[in-house]
Amino acid sequence: MALLVWAVNDGEKVLKEDLANPNKTGNSVWDGSTIRLFGARNETVAFQVIVEAGDAEAASLYVEMSGLVHDEHQDCRIENDAVLGDGGSYYIGRRIEVFTQHYLYVSPDLSTAPQWFFAQSSPPLHRSGWIPDALIPAHARPRLGGQPVRVEARSNQGFWIDVYIPRDESMKPGTYRGTVTVRNGEAVAAELPVELQLYDFALPDENHSLSFVYANDVSEYYPDTPDIRDRLRQMAHRHRFDLVGSDVHNGRFDAEALEKYAPYLNGSFFTKENGYEGPGEHVGEGVFPVGMYGGKVLGSEPEEMQREADKWVEYFEALNWPGTYFCYLIDEPLPAKYEWIREQANIVKGSSGAGKRLPLLTTRRYTPEIEDAIDIWCAHKIDPESVEHCRASGDKLWFYNGYRPYHGSLILEAEAVDMRANSWLRYRYGIEGYFVWHGTHWRHNHQGPRGRWNQNVFGYAVTFMYVAKDEATYYGDDGVHFGNGDGILFYPGRDPFFREQDRGIDGPISSIRMKNLRRGIQDYEYLWLAAQRGHAAEADAIALEAVPTGMHETVEGGQASWSSCGSNWDAYRRKAAELVAGAKVELAQE
Repeated sequence: MALLVWAVNDGEKVLKEDLANPNKTGNSVWDGSTIRLFGARNETVAFQVIVEAGDAEAASLYVEMSGLVHDEHQDCRIENDAVLGDGGSYYIGRRIEVFTQHYLYVSPDLSTAPQWFFAQSSPPLHRSGWIPDALIPAHARPRLGGQPVRVEARSNQGFWIDVYIPRDESMKPGTYRGTVTVRNGEAVAAELPVELQLYDFALPDENHSLSFVYANDVSEYYPDTPDIRDRLRQMAHRHRFDLVGSDVHNGRFDAEALEKYAPYLNGSFFTKENGYEGPGEHVGEGVFPVGMYGGKVLGSEPEEMQREADKWVEYFEALNWPGTYFCYLIDEPLPAKYEWIREQANIVKGSSGAGKRLPLLTTRRYTPEIEDAIDIWCAHKIDPESVEHCRASGDKLWFYNGYRPYHGSLILEAEAVDMRANSWLRYRYGIEGYFVWHGTHWRHNHQGPRGRWNQNVFGYAVTFMYVAKDEATYYGDDGVHFGNGDGILFYPGRDPFFREQDRGIDGPISSIRMKNLRRGIQDYEYLWLAAQRGHAAEADAIALEAVPTGMHETVEGGQASWSSCGSNWDAYRRKAAELVAGAKVELAQE
């Protein structure tokens, strides 16, 4: 059999061995012959090209995409510059990117159990098999995701394509056309027409939801790349979320360090002059934690703590920064720490200076024993009592990570749309903040049998381990708890610890989960724009259709309420786009 080439939207994970995938015959972007997309200016739209090899392997596969040209205005083009930036200016001139999907094998015996990630009643879609996640740039080392790519016989190989639509108002609405070309060596295996419908509006550069991901120091992976933190930050900004975990977040107040950090807050770092192009140019980060995971950045003595709190609040109030700052007081506290929490809060809030206004955050649901101590509750699961308290008190209520069916899961086996659904749930329930505990868990933290190990994240799916009671019982309720892909949104472009996995990329590598996080954040902006243009009720109705229940309204023991089908999510976005563009929208009947 010759190569079979087809396309699918960005809301699916097509496993390597899934040769009977129902999207093959048609889905929201594919009618069997043409790829059809839609979007707005200042938006990144994405799709996947799946190449299925026949009885013989495809030894030298290339997938390329041309620029997109307006049907009626030849000067309106979405294309890469002739010379592209690299290194610290990777995104300059780059509007179309092709990635090779990297697959991780999850055996049935090592599929993630229903612990912190999902309830028994609401498991993820994919429990085992070769699951795609890391997206390797086409210019990576050949045979390690860089092109040409080898595809085994009787298997799929996915390619992910991002198209960033410039914000320029000169980009006229209408239809833009291009071509995806698939070659096996010199022979053209397929040419797929691409049509993009551009609506006459732009997504804002500012995000109206707050998404932040912890990333630790990864300089040991990049000894020859001193600006690796900035390259991580650029990728995060291009995907519309913020990174936390820098030295300034983990240390004491340092005016000199904060002056160096200011360009990230005021947006002057995110400019073409500094090597950045894309959404959020000239727009700063939206979140700043004072301390991470309970680090004692304020000190330990009461007078010292109050002086330090005063410094932080005075700094941010003078900065007139529109973002959100807080002291991450303690992580996932147990009842034994409640008295300590009250003591610490009384000290900070007892300051006679500005420090009494320093918001305190903990990763816990609302807890009556410490209700006067905490200003921001960041819960693993949103429950009715937390919602009721925060509505009455004015405290903020956020959530972190992912626990189906309350909200989407972030593990490798989860549905592609789960990370997307989390932003729709935020819009639906008015929850501003979403925190992912880790994005670069390439070196395991101190917990479990892998504590402090550098992990082979390209070769082994289990990325987080924790001993419940007895490590000797191995996996299980009393032994080692674990999660596949937990803590990984970025993958390392360099790997000095597993050199056979070194992709030759002097920067981070993205993932399908990261792309769906971005897709959800962009969807939120669609709904926000619709509401701003007088269609709040209609936007609410679309959100209700997409996520009928979730958060505190979740039925315990029930299934996730949202669809696992990426085509359905494109239909929701299409309705929102039509609202923003001023068209009449047919809404689902209750």
